[in-house]
Amino acid sequence: MKTKTDTGKSMLPNVFYAFGITALSTVGLIYFDVIFKPLVIALLAWYIIHDLNRRLGKITIRGKSMPRLLRGLSSFLIITLVVVTIFEVVSLNVEQISEQGPAYKEKMEGLMGSLSHRINDPRLMEYLKSAFSKLNLAAMATDVINALSTFMANFSIILIYVIFMLLEEAAVRVKQLKLFPEKDEKFKRFDKLISKIDKAVRAFLGSMILISFITAAISYVALLILGVDFPVLWAFLIFILNFIPYIGPFISSLLPAVLSVFQFGDLMHFVYVFGVLVAIQLVLGNFIQPKLMGKTLNISPITVLLALAFWGNIWGVLGMILAVPIASIAIIIMAQFAGTRSLAIMMSDNGEVGD
Repeated sequence: MKTKTDTGKSMLPNVFYAFGITALSTVGLIYFDVIFKPLVIALLAWYIIHDLNRRLGKITIRGKSMPRLLRGLSSFLIITLVVVTIFEVVSLNVEQISEQGPAYKEKMEGLMGSLSHRINDPRLMEYLKSAFSKLNLAAMATDVINALSTFMANFSIILIYVIFMLLEEAAVRVKQLKLFPEKDEKFKRFDKLISKIDKAVRAFLGSMILISFITAAISYVALLILGVDFPVLWAFLIFILNFIPYIGPFISSLLPAVLSVFQFGDLMHFVYVFGVLVAIQLVLGNFIQPKLMGKTLNISPITVLLALAFWGNIWGVLGMILAVPIASIAIIIMAQFAGTRSLAIMMSDNGEVGD
């Protein structure tokens, strides 16, 4: 019969191994980020293509659906075309911001002159002038273009990863049957587990993409009504940053609000734009998102903050965008195994992680 002391001693190696694996994994993610970043993005892209492939399979013409190979090729081309189109549109908008720099600067100088007549505090005016002078739109636009160029340079690597994942997909079922040639109870449990993980991950990614798209579309209409320049660019940023909880919606509302000050030369436009965008985010985030996503986003706030801190620290902005999807997928997967189920429950929001 094992005593408490024996049990504690037997747990020590497991704890040591867990910490060692975590430390080595973190070092690997940092020093081999050139390999792992495109791989993670490619995996998410593969899931999106995989889901789109399934949906295309439901479309029938004269009672016949598209051939599997044609569906896979069509899904791949659609996603690739969407990414390239977004890159071109965003790059064009950023270049136009850079071209509008002198006009924006002139309006800001007029605003500073107007404020100097209203504010009798020279120190405050000096601080405001110094703060706005640091907002070099041309330099910021150049940095964004360089970042987009770097992403597109890595996009070819991501495409290669996705292509090999799609090619490997056909062989997965064959390998699964080779692992369990007798199709016994172990085969049924393994097959059910893989299907459950696949379904849960697709549901999470689909719901996140849907709510982000709805938020971006409504924000785009609002920005058009308010007359803010480059609504397509801001809608794209709102879509992307919506994957970053708490921080993302704030930043995506702040950026177009700041630009509206440069555009109109009026501080009240900042209040209008920022207030409208934040209101949209709050309404969708508190009322619409829970109904659309249901239990697919079952992460505790502490887990979200830790995930943002961890992934943001090792992979920067990209890590923060991927933090919640990775954490959610990790909870879904860990919940399916007895050894990690307790950790999944602790990381979840309400302790409900399914059967």
